Amino acid sequence: MKFIIGCLLFLGGFACNFKKESSLNNIKDLDENMIDLRMYHELMGDELRAGDMQDARWFLTGMDSILNIVSEKFDTHRKLDEPFRKSYERNLKPALEILEDNLEKNDLVGSKHAYVLLTQKCNNCHKDNDIDKVVQNWLNRGQ
Repeated sequence: MKFIIGCLLFLGGFACNFKKESSLNNIKDLDENMIDLRMYHELMGDELRAGDMQDARWFLTGMDSILNIVSEKFDTHRKLDEPFRKSYERNLKPALEILEDNLEKNDLVGSKHAYVLLTQKCNNCHKDNDIDKVVQNWLNRGQ
């Protein structure tokens, strides 16, 4: 079931990113895009916890695709102090690159550490923008 949900999310993200002007294809508000990111993040955490590096890499690709779309679309938003792209490039992109690098090396321990770092970066962004949402570390789910 997780795989089917992931496939649907990936196809939706891919379809939005297919054309050069992806912001015109994405009719979702920032909150709706963040809900998609939450699903990718949770599923990626589940896959890392299970040791499935390939599926974790797949969810990371989908997550980064949505983040790029959001970066293009939200230069301004009532919940943001600055364009989303600035925060993405300063905080999230480096964490995503570390995670991607560890996944490519099939380094499960490093990937889990990078996932935790990414989770912290997401929460820091929420805190900086007074967003009352906490991104959960799904590696610890059920413990």
